Amino acid sequence: MKKTLSLLILLVVLLFLLAGCTSSMSYTYKVTTGDTIKVKLNTSDGYSITSELPFKVIKDNTTLTQGTFITLEGYEQYITAVNKDSNSKIIDRGTKNGVDYIFYSYNNSEFNYIVKIVDSKTGILLGNSVSEQSAKECFERLTFSKE
Repeated sequence: MKKTLSLLILLVVLLFLLAGCTSSMSYTYKVTTGDTIKVKLNTSDGYSITSELPFKVIKDNTTLTQGTFITLEGYEQYITAVNKDSNSKIIDRGTKNGVDYIFYSYNNSEFNYIVKIVDSKTGILLGNSVSEQSAKECFERLTFSKE
């Protein structure tokens, strides 16, 4: 009886530990800037990422966000354009996990991130036409690093 109870307790503890685990997928790209960039996605809750460019973040067979690489010059040009465009509204800006970013909406129908990977020559554009919340969720699940 003690062995059975001990085994049951061990199984319950293991279930709690496994329930907290997250899964991820990553792809590494050699981009035109000369950098090698790793894109990693937390795939828990049914999210996935494609390997081709533009890469896509997908959930339930629906593309939520698409991403493509840009140069630092392109990064600066996009930021200048967003700041000058009356149809663009900056929602957030900051630094997260080794990237600088600006999150903005365009005509309140596109929700986009302009990302600069720190210590690299590479930026990333992320576009989402689903919703502001969807764009935030996808961005929070992504990490970018120079390899």
